[in-house]
Amino acid sequence: MQSIASAVPQDHIVGSLYRAAAGELPWGESLDLVRQDVNGWGVHLHGIRLSDGAVTFSYEVGSLSAEGALAYITQYHQIDPRVGMLARLNLLEWVNCHEHFNEHFVANNRFYQEFLLPHGGRWASGTKVFHDDELIAIFGVHRGLGMQPLSPQEAALSQRYARHIHEALSLWRRQQRLLKSALVGNALIERLGHPVLLVDEQLQLVHANAKAMAVLERDDRLRQRDGMLTLPVRHQGDAALRAVRQLRLGGAASYRETEPAVERAVVRLESPDRPPLLMIFSPLRPEDTMGAFGTRPLALVLLHDLGQARDPDPFLLSSAFGLTPAEGRVAARLAAGDSAQEVAELLLLGPQVAEA
Repeated sequence: MQSIASAVPQDHIVGSLYRAAAGELPWGESLDLVRQDVNGWGVHLHGIRLSDGAVTFSYEVGSLSAEGALAYITQYHQIDPRVGMLARLNLLEWVNCHEHFNEHFVANNRFYQEFLLPHGGRWASGTKVFHDDELIAIFGVHRGLGMQPLSPQEAALSQRYARHIHEALSLWRRQQRLLKSALVGNALIERLGHPVLLVDEQLQLVHANAKAMAVLERDDRLRQRDGMLTLPVRHQGDAALRAVRQLRLGGAASYRETEPAVERAVVRLESPDRPPLLMIFSPLRPEDTMGAFGTRPLALVLLHDLGQARDPDPFLLSSAFGLTPAEGRVAARLAAGDSAQEVAELLLLGPQVAEA
């Protein structure tokens, strides 16, 4: 069947949703096809943890700026009146905001006045597309200022996509549980002498080695809750989310970011009574790791406590500064006070290194 607004067949768009759930396609790319097909100003897919109302994953495409998207998932989702309304619905029960919130309500509501209208948004239609014992997921199609709400035809098409998103998310959740079984990469991480975490693009905790689990249990600056890596200090949590997004794990189409992707990002967790804890983020993409960590891109997070007295570590230096293993060994010995000649002799690199 041909799409209403785009030249992409609807069957292809539906297939892309299942590919996104399988980790074969960025969710942002698939959802943008949906947005184009229903003439949306934006399309959002949010996962909300039931225990505390925190956003556990968030995919947004369309005209909302990167700054606006970050503000929503870190702050304004808490006062979004549409979320509570959608959460109370039956699964896949469709609702249009203009049927519930009139102009008087919008003119006096903080969410609309402080966030949505200044960012260019206005209308929303959506549904609850997933609900289990841990989280709910909400799918919304948005129209901006100067636009009209969805037409009946567009609303019907949006509901069709919502049904497929429900099935795709159900598959994704089952896949998440299966991925907790042992992988080659996870076994390697367990052997490292450093606290190491694996997270996805939304800071969902995929794996943590024993040393990292010890940090999560004893350090109140960093926690895991219901499978989500959380930082109690809000601005540090924002920094961690921004860091993992800078890696562009989902590809260039996943988010509306203006800055180029990075291969390394560092977040410094400060505390008034102890030295900082560093979080060093690096991308792990299946095509670069022979699939050792699974089929979807992840971020490796190396934790380093600056208060621990130890000799400079080659692995840490390589991770923090993008050095090769050999360069990391050389840097560690130089930082420990060895001369270039001593390093050359110790590492059997030859006298030409010392002369250089």
